[in-house]
Formats: sequence, structure tokens, C-alpha cells
Amino acid sequence: MPSFDVILLHPPAIYDFRKEPLFPGALGRNAETVQFTKVPIGMLSIADYLDRHGYKVVIDNLGDRMVNEPGIDVENHLKNLSAKVFAIGLHFQQHSPGALAMASLCKKLHPHSLVILGGLTATCFHHEIIEKYPCVDGVIRAEGEKPLLELLRLLEKRDRLGDSPNLTYRSLEGEIRSCPLMPASTDLDDYVYTRFELLTPQNSIYAEDSCHRWSLEVCRGCTYNCAICGGSAHTYRTRLGMDRPAFRSPQRIVSDIKDLNERNVRFIGLYQDPRMGGKRYWQELFALLKKEKPEIERLSLDLLIPADENFIREVASIGREIILHLCPDTGSDKVRRILGRPYSNEALLHTMRLCHDYRIPVTNFFSVGLAGETVEDVGKTWELWAELDAMNEDARRHGHYGDIDATVPIGGQILGPIVIDPGSPAFDDPQAHGYTLLYKNLEEYVAGLSRPVWNHWLNYETTELDRASIVELINQSIEFTIDQRERHGFYSEAEAHYERCRVEADRVVQKEVDALFDLTDEREKRARIIAMRKNLDQLEKTRMTFL
Repeated sequence: MPSFDVILLHPPAIYDFRKEPLFPGALGRNAETVQFTKVPIGMLSIADYLDRHGYKVVIDNLGDRMVNEPGIDVENHLKNLSAKVFAIGLHFQQHSPGALAMASLCKKLHPHSLVILGGLTATCFHHEIIEKYPCVDGVIRAEGEKPLLELLRLLEKRDRLGDSPNLTYRSLEGEIRSCPLMPASTDLDDYVYTRFELLTPQNSIYAEDSCHRWSLEVCRGCTYNCAICGGSAHTYRTRLGMDRPAFRSPQRIVSDIKDLNERNVRFIGLYQDPRMGGKRYWQELFALLKKEKPEIERLSLDLLIPADENFIREVASIGREIILHLCPDTGSDKVRRILGRPYSNEALLHTMRLCHDYRIPVTNFFSVGLAGETVEDVGKTWELWAELDAMNEDARRHGHYGDIDATVPIGGQILGPIVIDPGSPAFDDPQAHGYTLLYKNLEEYVAGLSRPVWNHWLNYETTELDRASIVELINQSIEFTIDQRERHGFYSEAEAHYERCRVEADRVVQKEVDALFDLTDEREKRARIIAMRKNLDQLEKTRMTFL
């Protein structure tokens, strides 16, 4: 492989998940599904920015390679790479074990290259990373495009680390130095998010046999302060130095979509709520989409709060198949208010009715385990979920979605556990937001996320519920969703039975593995965990007997 100035590495969540017996439970069907292999869009803009300024750069999606090339020898693959700088992404907390394992391997195999970490999680733990992990030479905090360019220019002059914007590093004297942040971006028009030729392997962009889809940034930052979110206004202000979101102009977004069309991508997602840019911004964006007519088979938009009829009407007038995404998270107005989304169930239902009137499906995302949430509040979530399912069923029965192609999912609800993102309001002041953190530093995150069963991947408890109670409510909520999917025809009776068996098996695994941690014989402990994993794999293989 030719030599690069920078290789940007996207790691797996766990190294090496192919050899470790993992039980993702509520988070995924198998270990491969919880490696979070989609490259953050910011990696594309970093690669493009460096390339345009004359540096040789590539993104290596190592996590995807390991999922789709099971036989790949990771150490040999890394050994055959050549770069002055290995820049490893540590944006999502889930990647903490994998990112640090890749950093260690890169430093072992390329001792004369620099190993740099970047991303939100790396930013939050920058001092600890340099203090505790000698394999990491530096951390680029906050935004990455311009600071990484400045670092490369510095290395051309002196061939070793020194003071550079946004950089935390270890000086020759062993002192940890944190350099000031550059001024934050005020807009995103100088960045490019569609240079797929800078990403390898190419099939990690989208599988060859799947719909070609890609998401684009409306803005970087947020105007809302959801308590558990690492993308909140609080986080961007305190960690990235951004007092307000930086938006991409409507003209550039439409140009991006046309670039994607040339790459045969017509399923487009716009990440972040365009209403945060104000009425003039979203009206201009929608007007340009209608005028320029880029090829869109499906357009998905995020709504952070319910919408009025004026906005829904304008969305519908774009003239494309649209799906909207909302995150009510809970059926309790009280719990949602504590979370930082002060709107009511009625406001949500009103938006749903408007969307159905204009033939727009809505996907709602729910969570279990929020601060202020009791067993009774989870019951309210189930009630709201059932009401939304009934509304979707009624819309289908009356033909409200009749003109939407069968390949487009018809909304629905999605359930998942929550995580408290590093840098979020609840992470910085857990007690004030109703949480107790179980992992307070990166070392604890790595240890917890490396445990074999998903219940230990949850990094918190609430004032109302301990972790075991939260996990059981998640399991009960999954069983509720199975009932709903069977009731509305998305699962057959056999499929529903199989899914219930999986939940019950997960309960047994949690109990058995927790008990095994009392064993002092590590070899016996591992052997018994592996045996459990093999038994579950056999259950998955015999799935067809249920279907």
C-alpha cells in the first residue's frame, strides 16, 4: 500500500469481537451488529479538507473490514499500512475499547509514526488519554478539519509534536500540554461530505445489494439541551467552543445531493432539524429542492420537536417520498420535560395527524431508563406506542400511504436503551439531572464496555431505578414491542414466538454470566461463557424451525 501523510482509522467497538464471546441482547442480534461500522460523516470532511490542501490521505474503515472480511488478519493489515500519522476516531463512547486497542497496535507496528485520537469522546477524555495511554501521542479536540491541517503543517517544519491548535499532547519533558481551541466554524460551506473515493473499503459506504443511501449535515451543533446527548448545545459550547450551530447553506446541501446522484445515491437523509436555522432557512432549502429537482427516491428529515401544519405542508410540497423522524423517547410528559424536551404527548399526536393528512410517515424513537422514569411511566410509553401504532394502521387502512413505494418503510416506532454521552449535561452534572454514573472516566468505560453482556454496557442508574431494574424494564418493553408487531402483522405467530424466546434466553444469560464473575478460575469462567455463546448461536441457527 502506498505511503500516506494521514490514515484515518474507523475502529470496531470491540477488538477483537470475532474472538470474544459477546451477548449484545437488546442492542443487537449478534456481535457484528454492535460494532457501529458506519464512518462518522466528519471523517469524510476531514479527509477531503486535508486532500484539498495537498496531503495524501485515506479513510480505512477497519470496523467494517472485520465484519465483512471475517478472515482478515488485522495486525498484518495494519503492518502493511504506511503513514506519518495514524488518526483514530473515538467519537462515540461505544468505540472506546476498539479505538484504544487500534492505537496500541498502530504504535507497536509503527513506532515512528504519530498516533492521534479525535472525536467527541476523545475530546472529553483528552487529558486522561495522554496521561494513561502512552501509545497515543496526541488528541485533537473539538472540530478536526482545520486543527489536523495545522498539525500536519507543524510536522513539516519540525517533525515532532509541539503546540498546535486544539492539540493535547505529551511534551519531551513529559508535561501534558493542552493548546487553545481554534475559533469554531460559523458555517459548513467549506467542507465536503461526498468524497467516497477517499474511503476504503468502498462497499463500507453501502452494501452492493442494499439501497444506496447517505446522510448529510444540515448543521454542526444544536440549539437544544437534551440531558443525555453529547450533541447538545451544552456539549458544543463547553467542549467545542461553539455558541451556536454552524449551518450548511441550502445551496450547498442541494449541490451535495446532486453529487450523491452522480454516485448513484438517491436515498438521502438530512441530519439535524432544519428549523433550528429559522423559518427563512428551511423555506429556502425546501424551495431549492423543488426548483433544482435533484434525484431523490426517499428523503428523511429529523424533527427535534413537533411541527405545525405550515411546516408539514411545506415538507409535503417538496414532491418526494418523505419520512420524518421524531424522538419523543417516553410516553410521560413529566419524564420528557426532565430529559429536556418540554412538549406534550398531545403535541406529538397532533403532528402525527398532520403528517398522515399529508401522506408522510413518521418514525418515532423511544427509550427506557430515563431519569424520573418509574414502572408506571414506562407503562405510559407503551400506551403512547400502541396509540401511534393504531394511528399508523388506520392511515394504511384508509390508503394514506397508498402512493408510497413498497420499498419505503411506513414509519413505525423504534425502541432502544439510552446511553449518557460523555460531555452531555447529565454526564457533567449527573445528580442534578437524576442520574448516577457508573463509569466516570475512560478507563472505566473501556472496562465496562469490554464485559461480555450488554447489561454492563449501560453506564448509569437513575434516582428511581438501579441498573438491574432498568435492564428488566428494557426486556419487558422489548416483549411489548414483539406483541405489537405481531398484532399489526409485522411478525407471524412463529416469528413472535422466536423473538420472545430470544428475550428469555437473554435474561438467563445475564443471570448466569453475572454469577460466573464470582469464579476465581479465569479459564473455567471463559470456557463456560464461550459454551453459553455457542448454545445461543445454535438457537439462531435453528431459527427456521420457528418460522
